[in-house]
Amino acid sequence: MLDNLNKNMKKIIKFVPENLINLSSKTVIYFGLAVYWCVILAGTFFNIV
Repeated sequence: MLDNLNKNMKKIIKFVPENLINLSSKTVIYFGLAVYWCVILAGTFFNIV
């Protein structure tokens, strides 16, 4: 069963574009923080109005 899972994971990883894999962690962190702050600002705005 684990052998089949391993084969399936290899197939899935081959289909993922290399650009997504090569994203730097810094970019991912900045994007996550931007989304986080947008949620906070939107929540604040809609609670005030």
